[in-house]
Amino acid sequence: MMKLLEFYKELFEDAASRFEPVWQADLAYSHGFRWTKDNYPIQEQFRITDMGDEPPVIMFSIVLPDMYSETNVFDEVYRYPSHNDMSIVLMSQQIWVNASLCTSKLEQSVLGFIHQARSEIMNIFDCVILKTDVVHTKETERHIR
Repeated sequence: MMKLLEFYKELFEDAASRFEPVWQADLAYSHGFRWTKDNYPIQEQFRITDMGDEPPVIMFSIVLPDMYSETNVFDEVYRYPSHNDMSIVLMSQQIWVNASLCTSKLEQSVLGFIHQARSEIMNIFDCVILKTDVVHTKETERHIR
């Protein structure tokens, strides 16, 4: 009998091979399955994580350049209204913005989830403001008055 983890892996691999064949499997990942995709200048990652007795969790992540640490991206990720669980993690001097969902709540295809998550994360980036620009703008406004 096929485990749910294997089922979602096959769904992803079948769809990715037809529509996004640039995903690379990370065979060293030990908590389920992980694939990466270089989408210059950012890296994307998709994971299907084994949750033991619970249904697997799928997660799409984008790795941001370090310059985003000087922005309000942390506030924007948690403020963004989403059906997915949005999170942000600092790890190895990289910023990971994640959208995750338990497969029991999945209402679309696996690639549909990835495309929606990617779109939501990109919407967040559109709202991100460099903190130094905000400070500079306020100082400039003060001098103009």
